[in-house]
Amino acid sequence: MPAQAAKVWPIPEDRSFAQWVYPALFPNDLIAFVDQWSSDFAANPKNWDRNRGRAVMYEWIEEGLVEAPHHDGAVLMLISGWADRPGKPLLYWLLARPKVTRVLFARLFTTRGIKGASLRQSDRSDVNDPLRTVVVAGLVEAGVWSRSFVVQGVESALRSDLPAYQRRWFVQLGADLGLPAAGTTALARSPGSGVVL
Repeated sequence: MPAQAAKVWPIPEDRSFAQWVYPALFPNDLIAFVDQWSSDFAANPKNWDRNRGRAVMYEWIEEGLVEAPHHDGAVLMLISGWADRPGKPLLYWLLARPKVTRVLFARLFTTRGIKGASLRQSDRSDVNDPLRTVVVAGLVEAGVWSRSFVVQGVESALRSDLPAYQRRWFVQLGADLGLPAAGTTALARSPGSGVVL
């Protein structure tokens, strides 16, 4: 039954209602909802009607009612602005939810973007409040992330097999951090191709 209920949409518009009604009805089965909603988002991030309201799952994670999902859709939903508006609103939202920030948002360095949900697309859609210079920089300034944590994340992302367009976002983040251009360029080479992005 929880697996079937997790496929029902839309969920209640009132986030405070949704926050408690699902745990009340399915206290031991919230993972079915979190997994299904994460999977649904990754399958179609532009399905506004289906995805609307589902960011309530982050409140359950923060409260310890359910473990954070392994599905990348949960990370993509966060960076796409479903939890809160991009820029400072999302930064403040993350600062108020240290567990979600630590276990999910920190995975932005390793999560493969998809059409309709990626770091680069998020920053293009909100050019005044990019994730790079407002949210990531804000987490460092607040002491939630250290500069070395972000530098390591950038270096790891640039060595990975993430798509070229996604690695370009990390090249820009490296430049924001003042990483040497030569080192960033070397890290940004496509594996085995010798082509600089």
